[in-house]
Amino acid sequence: MSSELPSRGRWTDAVLDPFRAMGEPLADAVIQQVFANNEVDAVNQMMRSLHSNTHLVPAELPDALEDYLNQTDDWPAWADPVKVQLGQNLFQRYGMQMTLAYFTWSLPCCYAWAKAAKVLTWTNGIDKHVHRRIIETAQFVLDVMTEGGLGPQGFGVRTAQKIRLLHATIRYHVGKDPKWQASEYGTPANQEDHVATLLTLALVPKALTKLGLDFTREEEDAYFHCWRVIGHFLGIHQDLLPRDLEDAEHLWEAIQQRQVRHSEDGVALTKALVDYLKLRIPGTLMDGVVVSTMRELCSEAVSEAIGLEKTDWTRHLMGPMRWMFALSDEAQDQSNMAAKVSASLSRKLLESLHSSEAGGGRVTFRIPKSLQESWNLASAEEKKAG
Repeated sequence: MSSELPSRGRWTDAVLDPFRAMGEPLADAVIQQVFANNEVDAVNQMMRSLHSNTHLVPAELPDALEDYLNQTDDWPAWADPVKVQLGQNLFQRYGMQMTLAYFTWSLPCCYAWAKAAKVLTWTNGIDKHVHRRIIETAQFVLDVMTEGGLGPQGFGVRTAQKIRLLHATIRYHVGKDPKWQASEYGTPANQEDHVATLLTLALVPKALTKLGLDFTREEEDAYFHCWRVIGHFLGIHQDLLPRDLEDAEHLWEAIQQRQVRHSEDGVALTKALVDYLKLRIPGTLMDGVVVSTMRELCSEAVSEAIGLEKTDWTRHLMGPMRWMFALSDEAQDQSNMAAKVSASLSRKLLESLHSSEAGGGRVTFRIPKSLQESWNLASAEEKKAG
């Protein structure tokens, strides 16, 4: 164990343990007041209709919610707009590949944390609602990472505020369930689990290095800085937000050592995710690519914790894929072979989300026009016309 400690930096168990019992006081107070005042319908309406991040807040909202939205939409003083733009530029360049990694690295890593996985299956059996989780995760990432997404007219800040309220709602409901064992699992949707989830998104460029994608350390740092700003909007405690990319990598190692454990919840969540992704790849011959990609990107500890099956012949595709990803020296050119190959799996997923359904109703999924153009994606209107 002593050999592992240096990679954890300052993130000792003594530092992290208190955060497992911590929610987010501001959002928690809003949700408690909303339920106490029987204003849930008004909040649900807001969650469905508040689509743009303008400075205007609907006047008909409950006072507590109106105050919350106005108090939590300012950038932190330490935010660097130049870094944010550079990080969003990296997403515009490699967003197709990153989208694939979100579902073959980020989510599997989340499911490998046994205690966090317990919350996900506790809340309406989310393993049975993987469609909605896929859509909501993808939409959140696109909202915050598109150029201008965190600006006054972007969608990102409002999306983050809504997710912050959803987390508070989970704490409100699950925390009242007498079957929930807080002493074992911690506060539901606690601060450590939140920052861990943030890191699965903020550190995704590192996962892509296994596939040969090329970017500078400066770009990787800027990408992390974007997500540090997003973490502020999500209500992650300032003492838990890593200071920089190196600090974040140390925190990631600490959480992996603390939380990666085999669980039936993690296995169920992963199976639902794999089955869903297989549906987005035409035919059955290439079904093994999903699990092969997960095993390529995830650590062995994560793969074992979530019960990933041993890969079949498709594992032999990963070497050629890495070679093709590295073919072009023109990293900025989205028409090169590397971008085409690495984007092929995620393209099918993104395009299918336009018409996906979740929870019995049709779900609107927006891909910003600038990203459609950069990634050469057909819009829903263009598909209909074609």
